Amino acid sequence: MQKVKKPKIKEDQSVLVLNKDNFDRALKESKFLLVNFYAPLSGASLTLLTEFEKAAVQLKSEKQVKLSKVDVSTEKDLAKEFGIQDYPVLKLFIRGERKNPLNCTGVSSASSIATWLRRRIGPSATRLLNITHIETFIASEDVVVVGFFKDLKGNSTKTFYETAKDIPDLPFGVTNSTKHFVKYGISTDTIILFRKFEEERLDFKIANGSSLEKDDLTKFIKVNELSLVTEYNQMTSSKIFNVGIDSHLLLFVDKTAREFNEIYENFKAAAADLRAQIIFILVDTDESMNGRLREFFQIRDMDVPAVCLINTTEDVRYRMRADQVTTESVKKFCQDYLNGKEKPQQYSEDLPEDWNKNPVKVLVGSNFDEFVFNTSKSVFVLFCAPWSERCKHINSIWDQLGEKYKDSENIVIAKVDITANDIDSVIIEEYPSVKYFPPGSDRKIVHYTSAQTLNAFSKFLDKQGKSKVRISTMPATVHFI
Repeated sequence: MQKVKKPKIKEDQSVLVLNKDNFDRALKESKFLLVNFYAPLSGASLTLLTEFEKAAVQLKSEKQVKLSKVDVSTEKDLAKEFGIQDYPVLKLFIRGERKNPLNCTGVSSASSIATWLRRRIGPSATRLLNITHIETFIASEDVVVVGFFKDLKGNSTKTFYETAKDIPDLPFGVTNSTKHFVKYGISTDTIILFRKFEEERLDFKIANGSSLEKDDLTKFIKVNELSLVTEYNQMTSSKIFNVGIDSHLLLFVDKTAREFNEIYENFKAAAADLRAQIIFILVDTDESMNGRLREFFQIRDMDVPAVCLINTTEDVRYRMRADQVTTESVKKFCQDYLNGKEKPQQYSEDLPEDWNKNPVKVLVGSNFDEFVFNTSKSVFVLFCAPWSERCKHINSIWDQLGEKYKDSENIVIAKVDITANDIDSVIIEEYPSVKYFPPGSDRKIVHYTSAQTLNAFSKFLDKQGKSKVRISTMPATVHFI
């Protein structure tokens, strides 16, 4: 009796669509199966999935390789089996082995995904055969890595190949040619990073009798493939966070500003002596896509230029306190941090002396909860970001609202700069954001979602708070707690 041929596993954009019913079959039918565990509502998942699909097209000719995806929002059993707690996650299954897949990390583009895979099914470095070959290879990209080894089967060479597997964004070449050693002035085993910027050649020498350590070589390559100062953007962000250095120094500056070049050069001059300990990063405040980074570090227009430092392991932030960005001030700030002398950034502005004197009360991190969660007054709060054009527009309306309700018995109008104050008790989805805090001990919050006009705000307050206007003005020093 002739066997019935099973239908092919469904594909979407050249990527196998896997579930708990066909996962085992895909493993058996694929020598190398790269699985993308993703969540369709995750922005990071969708971004990587687009590149993943492009990589699948690039690898069509590789018959022993298959790219596949698993929707963890529906395939919860598979997500649990493989310990998927965050996403996206890429795992490579080899020869049907289900228990010990390789994690595919440090890839963000179609080319890096394809290279990462090819370096696992074939050689991870190009054998450089003659002078023309090595010169062409070195000129092929902005950064290339070449290993010069006298013994291509030695332990150091094997470590070099293993390192190349995990850095798919860079070309790796290898040679044992005596002519190559002579041309580049090498007498012992050496790995050279060739760059088309700043110092164009950086050597990593292996002392006679010593073994090459993968972690040391990886750090050398990842630190030095970056410029002394790396501009933060969508292309460089993954490289910055994959360097293996957890201290990141960020210069927030407007690149269109007249004084930009001087500030940048001062910042860059401080980087040379510290690059193995701290990553120096430029953030252009004139670029709208950097808005979230500014929010995270609470950088307002009036703060620019500003220098901040974050320890990404401990999630502790620091702010350089200096009137100007000079090489000396940056070096001192970094050295104080490394010596444990620099104090972490505080997440509340100082309370202004006149915070309670005007119709719109000014709140900061230190007085927010005490003021809004009270038992006698309703508080209507504007959460704003001073640099936001939408916030600038609503500020004038908010001032009018404060004036209208300044004599109210039971409603107070207030605002807080959310970029300069951490408010843990409230989740802010966007700027500007408006929330209503009714009186009581249950810490209730009403999220305002109607039009941002004086009339709409007033109607909302009259309905929620049933405000009453007093004849006399309340003393400005009274605290509503």
